[in-house]
Amino acid sequence: RLGLTKTFLAYSLATGFKGLPLSTVWEGDHKVDIVLHVDRKTKPKYEDIRNQYITAPMAFTNIPLRQVADLKPEWTEGTIVRRNGVRTLTVKADIHKNANASSIFKKLKPEIEGIDLPQGVNLEFGGDYEGEIENYIPMSFSLLTSIIIMFVILLFQFKEIKLSLLILTTMPLGLLGAMFGLFVTMQPFGFTAFLGVMSLCGIVVRNGIILVDYAESLREEHNLHIEEAAIAAGKRRMRPIFLTASAAAVGVVPMMISRSPLWGPLGAVICFGLLVSMVLTLYVLPVMYMYMLRRSFARAGKGEVK
Repeated sequence: RLGLTKTFLAYSLATGFKGLPLSTVWEGDHKVDIVLHVDRKTKPKYEDIRNQYITAPMAFTNIPLRQVADLKPEWTEGTIVRRNGVRTLTVKADIHKNANASSIFKKLKPEIEGIDLPQGVNLEFGGDYEGEIENYIPMSFSLLTSIIIMFVILLFQFKEIKLSLLILTTMPLGLLGAMFGLFVTMQPFGFTAFLGVMSLCGIVVRNGIILVDYAESLREEHNLHIEEAAIAAGKRRMRPIFLTASAAAVGVVPMMISRSPLWGPLGAVICFGLLVSMVLTLYVLPVMYMYMLRRSFARAGKGEVK
């Protein structure tokens, strides 16, 4: 007679206790929910549910819930959740606005794994951790595929396996810089950082191509010794390698200084990886080029090498 329904009662109780979500506002990239609830001076109790006033839509009067409903405690399962056919209970947690989920998870994981669980109960980690694992496997295959494709392209260009492998050895030089960048900026190694490593491998290989191609040109067209060609290539190709690497490194500085948990690791990997690999490439690659060609010519028994 008063026009009350279960849905209307649910909304009224939500407003009085948990709160009724109305809308959402954004503070930068952080979402804040607008919730309507009754202003209470004390913490709500079980008895307060019976005394919660509800506005009757037909009579436009406020009546306590005890007049239209009988309340009794009872154990019930509102929702039975299964995952892969197994009954599952999910425990979630929120973090502060500027906190990093990966860092917090690394600290909590040993403590959670140390919990003594009853027989038949298993513990699995989901959320960002599970998503990263699911993405790492296909991304690792993608990285391996890209390395193989780059090797084939280099083999077509230089016609020698040793030179192609020599250029690919510049990839670990970039990884050193990537790890150093994450350590300096205190960023975790996550999915976006892995994407940065994949991008960094291609950029670093480009620097090796510039240097080795010029050294081979000096040795074959100008009859320079291997040592002279390696040193000259390091000197003459220092400027283009420095300009291209520094320009790309400066381009991702805004991503790095933004301290974004999503794009910050990507910027740190590319910026420091390029700068460190640039220096190491100019010093390490000419030495490796000279050492590798010397040994290959010595094995072939060609004596003096030019």
